[in-house]
Amino acid sequence: MTSARETAATAALDVAAALADPAEVARGLPAAHVHSLGDGLAGTALLHARLSSVDPVGVPRALAHWESAAAALRDRGPAAPDGVFLGRGALAASLIVGAGHLPRGTVPAEAVREGTRWLSDRAEAIAAGGWPPFRPPVYDVVRGLSGIGRLLLAASEDGRAPVEAAPGLKAALTLLTGMVLGGTPGLPGWSTAARDSGDGRGSGSGSGGSRADTGMAHGIAGPLALLSLAESAGVSVPGQRDAIESAADWLLDHRAGASWPPWAPGAPPNGRRDAWCYGAPGIARALDLAAAAVGRERYADAGRTSLQALADRDPGSWDTRGPGLCHGTAGVLQAALRIRCTVLADAAAAHTVRLLTRERTDGAGGGEAGFLTGACGAALALAQYADLPGRAARPPWDCPLLTA
Repeated sequence: MTSARETAATAALDVAAALADPAEVARGLPAAHVHSLGDGLAGTALLHARLSSVDPVGVPRALAHWESAAAALRDRGPAAPDGVFLGRGALAASLIVGAGHLPRGTVPAEAVREGTRWLSDRAEAIAAGGWPPFRPPVYDVVRGLSGIGRLLLAASEDGRAPVEAAPGLKAALTLLTGMVLGGTPGLPGWSTAARDSGDGRGSGSGSGGSRADTGMAHGIAGPLALLSLAESAGVSVPGQRDAIESAADWLLDHRAGASWPPWAPGAPPNGRRDAWCYGAPGIARALDLAAAAVGRERYADAGRTSLQALADRDPGSWDTRGPGLCHGTAGVLQAALRIRCTVLADAAAAHTVRLLTRERTDGAGGGEAGFLTGACGAALALAQYADLPGRAARPPWDCPLLTA
């Protein structure tokens, strides 16, 4: 009988084979997203790099996808700077992470340093804007300092570009620490006007129309994860430890049952509450990282409780969409793997394989290919679940998600 891990491994390798041709991946994507980490070729390059130890053509595939991503980025033309999922930061992030999964020297060292310099300059530029008020793109994982800071920490930790990373990483940690500590009991420092949310969900309620987002993608869990990872790595700025405890305590105070609303106050009863982006999996992992950083086991306990409650439910009832990392079951899987919640990981892996199979057979869910919402990200999580061998543990492939 085929084991669950063998099934997951086969599914991951099948996805990689289906995403072999950069031109096919690009087909049907908006021109502005062909290069991207979120939807396009920077993401699929990372998949092929991660699987290169078990896929004999993984190295040339990764290089071909990066080359095509760079060409698409040049064709994109001048555009506003973005974070680590779109624009120059997307290719930089993919190279920083992917280089560690390939034989040393496959990715030119200068390409990694150049990408790190760009991200560092971008972090300093964002931080120079000061605060308040904050909008999610300033601090979030997708477009802001939490995502950029995590990639700078990765470039510093693996020794590829520590000098280039240092200024931007310090700027990101300093601003995020000040943001968390700069609020009031009734209005946290990361509160935003509802109309300024980066998620397009519309207005919320609360004091003056403001709300404080909870989740990993656009809320306080992202900064909390970055500050915690940096603290555990021995990279700290004044007040950082206090900021970690303040943000984690706020999350514990705003639980609703075993999960969290997407924002406080005025959150609806749903809104991807079981997904990485806005739900318990991302928040639980951020709390787990905080516990490791400051030695407060109650943070990890809260996260484990939320994931166990998810494991007690049928995956068909989860407030997720599709097999992907951001909104879907692969994000549940990755959080469960990082927190070592085996029962939930088993359920999420099986359901992710089912959803991928359904997409391949009848097109349900649109068959997206991307890292964030599609098959590429699902395959990466399944590869980790299957324990497929790779060349590197650092930087981990999921560091753009702040789950590691």
